[in-house]
Amino acid sequence: MINTAVLVTGATSGIGKATAIHLASLGYTVFAGAYGASPQDLEDLGAVQSSRGHLRIIDIDVTNGESIQRACSQIENLLPDGWSFALVNNAGVAFGAPLEIERLEKMRLQMEVNYFGVVQVVRCFLPLLRRTHGRIINISSISGKSSMPFNGSYCASKFALEAFADALRLELRPWRIHVSNVLPGDIKTAIWEKALREIDRDTAAWSEDQKRLYPAIPAFMKQQVKGVGGSSPLVVARKVASLLAAKRPPARSYVGERVWFYYLLEKLPTPIRDLLIAIRLP
Repeated sequence: MINTAVLVTGATSGIGKATAIHLASLGYTVFAGAYGASPQDLEDLGAVQSSRGHLRIIDIDVTNGESIQRACSQIENLLPDGWSFALVNNAGVAFGAPLEIERLEKMRLQMEVNYFGVVQVVRCFLPLLRRTHGRIINISSISGKSSMPFNGSYCASKFALEAFADALRLELRPWRIHVSNVLPGDIKTAIWEKALREIDRDTAAWSEDQKRLYPAIPAFMKQQVKGVGGSSPLVVARKVASLLAAKRPPARSYVGERVWFYYLLEKLPTPIRDLLIAIRLP
């Protein structure tokens, strides 16, 4: 067993679930954040918890300060003396739409979960991280470096997370708390199935004027989602494990399909970058 406890938020599915299970298999003591979990996800995590004593399901809603504080107190009470602690901020949501049409409540929700959720969790756990010389790993996205049309509010939340991490990394340097961001490209998770349902639900509510303005966009967005192949979430889980084990973890790690395409796209002059994207739009 490794004398390190790790909280993974949003561990009910996809990257978070793969990360929690993988870290537990390596001997880390994992607190798997399971707010809003489906019965199947809870059953899967519960099976790991039963077979490996290294995983414990914990309720934490990253948008609720009281929930975060309860989880923090619970983990502090369970953490053995002399152990280190690490935080993996994975909880996130993703919606897409033309910025002119996307409902403000959905834009706010993405910022609330993807950005302010991380801020709240980090601030609550910082005393514990400081005492244990712990580390912070944020599951960001290549969308935090490359903003795409009809995905702008999600990208904005990840750009904010990138800026937050850059400042936090230097502010916490005196306490030797490492801050790293993992920026996945295309990862094959259930988030894409949810995205398809959200596109259908949202576009059904568009007004006639909105449909006339963006007639081909719903089909285009669905085509883009269906065209995502993606790497296994395990590639992100393995990257998180390597960052936890590294003596000097890098500030950013890029993983997953097409991540380098988007990375290099942003190195081009803006007019060329925009042209390459625009020619693919309907």
